[in-house]
Amino acid sequence: MLLAILGVAALAWWLHREGLLLPNLVRLGGTAAAGLLAVRFLTSGRILLAAAAGAIAFGWWHFHKGVGNAKGGSRRVAEAARLLGVPSDAPAEVIWQAWRQKMASAHPDAGGSDDQAQALTAARDLLITTAEKRRETPQ
Repeated sequence: MLLAILGVAALAWWLHREGLLLPNLVRLGGTAAAGLLAVRFLTSGRILLAAAAGAIAFGWWHFHKGVGNAKGGSRRVAEAARLLGVPSDAPAEVIWQAWRQKMASAHPDAGGSDDQAQALTAARDLLITTAEKRRETPQ
């Protein structure tokens, strides 16, 4: 039991650090509650109730998919946009242009550092991925 509590605490800490805990709290909390109920029913020998609770957990997880990322509002996306100086919903062309401008001074050959260049490249990659997902998602 202690191992399970430590595992859940570690997962919650990681989700919080990634900026995914609060936007997805309803999804995670509902799924966890229904999942724990399913396990409790299963351990007490009530297989049909366990199956029903498991189905509820599965449905809750899929019904609430994407609730926390409806506007691409994760903390990482916001930080990446701030780093490049673009809006978080900027199109790919704007992201690439901002990245090139920032890399002109942040590149190690231009007097910048490896850390700056890596941070800018990671920010670009995250924002480009987000822009592509936004473009593929029908409005």
